[in-house]
Parts: sequence; structure tokens; C-alpha cells
Amino acid sequence: MAEQIMPPGSRSAPHRVEEYYWRTVVFKVGDGLFRVPRGQFIAQSEVFAGMFAVPSPAENGNVSVEGESDENPIVLEGYEEKDFKALLGVLYPSMFILTRRQHFVDQAELTSVLKLSTRWEMHEVRRYAITQLSGRSGLRSLTPVEKIALARAHWVSDWLIEGLVDLVNDNPKLTPDELEASVGLRTAFRIARLKLERNLSSAAGTYCYTCGRNSGTRLSTEPISGELVRETFKDEIDEMVEAERPYGLVNTPMVVSSRGAVNRIAVRIQ
Repeated sequence: MAEQIMPPGSRSAPHRVEEYYWRTVVFKVGDGLFRVPRGQFIAQSEVFAGMFAVPSPAENGNVSVEGESDENPIVLEGYEEKDFKALLGVLYPSMFILTRRQHFVDQAELTSVLKLSTRWEMHEVRRYAITQLSGRSGLRSLTPVEKIALARAHWVSDWLIEGLVDLVNDNPKLTPDELEASVGLRTAFRIARLKLERNLSSAAGTYCYTCGRNSGTRLSTEPISGELVRETFKDEIDEMVEAERPYGLVNTPMVVSSRGAVNRIAVRIQ
């Protein structure tokens, strides 16, 4: 039996301070091994909380419990080491990071955090990544094309709408080929149709009854409203709103499509 360590002057055995008595776990991501406290994974992720709630098999003889050694880690298949490192930087920030109040030097790491927090249902971490990437942290603002791409990959309806509104109003102005390459043929066609409808509505010009002449065509410079964009892309926006609803912070006032559904991503373990 192990001898109890009694501090000087103490009359009772020491007790575990649960919030700082950490149990670690070994993950294998790509070719990298990570030994980290598992508490934050349980606190932040429904996926990991459910996984760790399953009782581990008792250690009998040479049987090793999964996740307790480098030889028998929990393998997270299909994920990249760089993405996992970025996520750990948020879950376990260093004093260097905290004292400078700046977590990242570029958007790549934040995009990695958004990716994994979405897949593993880390709601608070996901909200943090979205807030930082939305330009409220001093980072370069996302371009409209970046917003649309990230929105579609990680279910952020606000970014989808913002990006589409900018593109239909030529901010930035892209050629048809550039637009198709950036957002896809179907989206490019819808954007072109919105622009055409706006121009046609103002192309007739004004007829002068005094001189009998038409004043000529003038293309409208009025911006296309966000409401018109929402109406045109309603099917995609509705589905995205439904997909992101479990994560909270859904601000788009749209009728939600019944087709949308969140596919829960299970952690795959070998």
C-alpha cells in the first residue's frame, strides 16, 4: 500500500482539488503525438464528453487503456496535426499568449480552430473563432470570396450573406470567369441575374414628351439590397441557418428549411 504524504501540521490526508487535478490523454493526429489534460475536451466538446463517459476497460495483465500511453493513443483519423495544434492554442493558452492578448499571427490558425470546433461541437470555441475572424481582433478582414467559402465549409450564415451582398454590388468587381471560379457556376449565375435585373429596371431611360426623344439608357448605380440577396439565395441560406442552429448565434431572420440537418461528426478511434 502506498504511503500517504502528510504535510507538516496536517491532521488529515490531502484531498484532490478536482479543477486542478488533471488526468491526461494521448492523442495521435497525423504523425504527431499529443499528451494533454482531457478536462477541456470534456468541458468544451459534446463529442469528447460522450467518448470519455464510456468506461475504460480495466487494465488486466498487459492490456493498455487507450489514450494513456504513446504506444496506445487515441487516434483521430482524418485530421491534420497543424489544425490540432491551433486548437490546443485556444484550449490551453500560454502565459505568453495571455499577457499579449493576441493568439494568432494570421488567419490560417483561426480557420483551423473554426474547422475542428465545428466538427467536434465545441460551441464556445467556435464562437471565439468566428468573432476573431470577423475582423474584431485587428486581423485583416475576410474578403467576400473567403467569407462565402468559409461559410459553406463551416456553416456561418452571416458570412454567406455578407459575402454575397458584396459580390452582387461588385465589391470587388470580378470577371465572369473569376466569379465562377470563386463561388461556383450556380452562384455566379444568380449573381449575374441579380445584376441584370437591376440594370434592366433602369435601362429604358426617360421619354421627353416635349422634344419626342428618349433620354437614353443609364445603368443603375443603386446597390442591391441584402433583402433581395436573401430572397434570391433563400434555399442555401435557410439550410445553412438550420445547420448552424445547434451552435447558437443564428441571427438571420429567415424561414428555416426542413431539409437542413446537422450531421454529428463522431470521433473515429482505432
